[in-house]
Amino acid sequence: MSIYILLILFSLILLILRNSLIYRSLPLRNMIIVLTVLILFSLTVFRGITVGTDYPAYNSYYYSSSMALKMQYIENGYILLNNFARSLNLFIIIPAFEFIISFFGMYSLAVVNHCNRFSFVSMYILTYTYMQSFNALRQFIAIGFISFGCTFLFTNKKVKMLWFVFFVFLAYEFHSSALIMLIAPLLMRIVVTYTRVLWAGIITAGLFITGLGLKITQPLIMMNGHYATKYSDSMMFLTSAGNKGFIQFFPVIIQFLIFFFFLFFNRSISESFLDTKNVNIQYSYNFVFSGYLMFLLLYSAGGNGVIDRLQMFFLIFCIMANIYFIDNIKEKFYKSKFIFQTFVVIFWSVYCILRLLLNNASVVPYIFK
Repeated sequence: MSIYILLILFSLILLILRNSLIYRSLPLRNMIIVLTVLILFSLTVFRGITVGTDYPAYNSYYYSSSMALKMQYIENGYILLNNFARSLNLFIIIPAFEFIISFFGMYSLAVVNHCNRFSFVSMYILTYTYMQSFNALRQFIAIGFISFGCTFLFTNKKVKMLWFVFFVFLAYEFHSSALIMLIAPLLMRIVVTYTRVLWAGIITAGLFITGLGLKITQPLIMMNGHYATKYSDSMMFLTSAGNKGFIQFFPVIIQFLIFFFFLFFNRSISESFLDTKNVNIQYSYNFVFSGYLMFLLLYSAGGNGVIDRLQMFFLIFCIMANIYFIDNIKEKFYKSKFIFQTFVVIFWSVYCILRLLLNNASVVPYIFK
């Protein structure tokens, strides 16, 4: 537990320094980023196999044959990675590969979308994304590849869509549900306003409370051949409403309110992100906010296991949106800006601690190898 508390405190320090002279100094900024990445990398690869819900399973996969893994519906990309690690007799290669692909994929996409680098590292920890990666190793490799692919959407390359599709199918080789992210280019065209966020929040709450959210998403779950086959003998995983009650849903309501007020504060400023004179900026905001809205809407399924997994693909949007919330409030609202920024940071810090206390993904206690 102490390791995670130190990470939270370190995240808060990075947020304090995000607009400082230290950040503006390229050598100092890069030094801090490199040291931070090395710390996070070390904590990932030197953790004991009991840390994380799925991590013991991947350790057992390491000793399994390719045929045995295929019988457990493990994708070909992971099987190749596992075989490579076994050929060198180094299991550590697997978590190392996961961290490098997932972190730098998400980091690259955040930079392309004009996110402060210190803010990214901080929110990467505070949103529990770093801790979640202890639980979903294959999926986070897929998320990393998808994030790399999405960076091409913001370039002027003529074949950018081909590169994007290539990376999504590369992600598919590690987690078959990655194909859902083929919708990513459409997110750049969706304009999210505060009124749409308000209605989305009302609809999400209604679907969650009535249980209709799960009933609506069940056909989508069954359309995924991987999950339908893998859990054909455990239909409860596919149809369960999960264990999220109102207490677990309350932070979702807060996120909707943060989202709403951010857009409300920015609604009347001519230089806002909706200014069509800067198409690239507009596409970035559309991309980030529509992805985050999708992330929040998926809470309507009430914590169903499959939907939770699909929701993980949108974690990067949660990170980037909250960076915007902290860094992109207009100077016109100076007093409100400080209060709003402070509230966002306190919310994610407290929420992260709460999830650690609840031991989401069984990452507590942390044990070194």
